[in-house]
Amino acid sequence: MTFIHEEDKSLILNASRIYVSYSGGSDSTYALVKIKKYLDSAQLTSKFTALHFNHGNKQSNAFESHCSDFCNERNITFESQNIKVEVSGEGFEAAARHKRMNVLKSLPENSLIIQGHHSDDQIETVLFRIIRGTGLKGMSGIPRLTTVGKNKILRPFLKEAKGNILEFLSNNKIKFVEDHSNNDISYSRNFLRKEVIPKIKDKWQSLNENVSKLTEITKEQNSLYEHYLRNKIMDLKDDEGLTI
Repeated sequence: MTFIHEEDKSLILNASRIYVSYSGGSDSTYALVKIKKYLDSAQLTSKFTALHFNHGNKQSNAFESHCSDFCNERNITFESQNIKVEVSGEGFEAAARHKRMNVLKSLPENSLIIQGHHSDDQIETVLFRIIRGTGLKGMSGIPRLTTVGKNKILRPFLKEAKGNILEFLSNNKIKFVEDHSNNDISYSRNFLRKEVIPKIKDKWQSLNENVSKLTEITKEQNSLYEHYLRNKIMDLKDDEGLTI
């Protein structure tokens, strides 16, 4: 599978820095190894960094140590950002995600951040949004490319299945860490991941491909609606740009 599209190449070439969000887990390890190999072939590793987030607990310290050693063994520049998560009205994961996004915004201008989301993440996200209630935009799932501040986030592995990722790591004897909190099904996303989605896949084996198709269709439809509405709004403005 070719995970770097033609339109991605100019983003990579023109980026001031290229970061891979690297937690040490299977998904980010796969992304790090694959992107490193691609950048080696393109002779662009001089601006490549593995970016880790330490949440300040015992497990995070152990994960950071693993990530640092992994990168040192492979001659990858490693950077760890310490973040203090304060939960106030939102869950820990949401609060941590907000902190991480603030760090990504503060990276050097025109940085490209690559994340390891895959097709099983897409299924989980779409299903979770449907359960909570969503529209076309929500059903578009995780976008491949987004802007954060003056930087961009690229998720090139959204069509890759989790099973393929684990198989690759196993076949190549590549080590990764496991966050045992991901097994706690009292969290909604973990419940979907561990209990619900496997049962759906038992019945419909093409779930990954079909959800990927769904997100592409709804993304296109939502884009058409937004374009139509923008034009309608412009029709309601006078010559000075004031809404009538």
